[in-house]
Amino acid sequence: MADSRATIDRAEEVLDRIRARTSPRQIKAHRRRVAGFFRRLKYAFFAVLGVALAGGLIGTFLTPLGIMGFFLMLVVMAIAFFGIMGWPQPAEPTPQQIAKSELPLLPAQTERWLEAQRPALPAPAQRLADEIGIKLEALGPQFAQLDPHTPTAFEFRKLVADELPELVEGYKRVPEAMRRADRHGSSPDRQLVDGLKVVDDELRRLGEQVVSSDLDKLATQGRYLELKYRGADEQP
Repeated sequence: MADSRATIDRAEEVLDRIRARTSPRQIKAHRRRVAGFFRRLKYAFFAVLGVALAGGLIGTFLTPLGIMGFFLMLVVMAIAFFGIMGWPQPAEPTPQQIAKSELPLLPAQTERWLEAQRPALPAPAQRLADEIGIKLEALGPQFAQLDPHTPTAFEFRKLVADELPELVEGYKRVPEAMRRADRHGSSPDRQLVDGLKVVDDELRRLGEQVVSSDLDKLATQGRYLELKYRGADEQP
């Protein structure tokens, strides 16, 4: 009976990981990597073309290239091509860099950092990380226009720049063999998932708070314009 239960648990874990790999967030990340590859390929192509044109102009108007010159041009073309294709991608932001980010950049920086942490998380936490990433992407334009000194901005910064990284980094410090071990009625895996749920709910609340504030401002402005112009028209 215990063996059957263990087999079922392993099967569920495999299914969770398959679902996690095919989540919309992962598909989007894969597309971004593919787009980055083709962008580097385009730059590499133009670099090689530029070297070839430069070599042709030198050989035509200045001095014949000769065998050695042609060989040197091929070497420069190869260096340009492989140098651009092998150029390292921008490093993922660290929690320290996130904490120093300006408010308009904070959602995107946190989203990139969280996406980089995804492989180290269990499958249920990966799905929650995807949902948090989607919320951060949606909140970006809203928080870009928010006064960084407001209480909402302070709560958002503390949540995504302090508490979320502390939760994930604390989980990663736990040895992998102990992450499923039950301790005081819970396990590190369970505690991580519960913590990410709280972050997800809090992001939803903060987003609704910002939207509500914007709606209130719009209604106030509309009422002001109505009183100013329609009220003036109604006066004798």
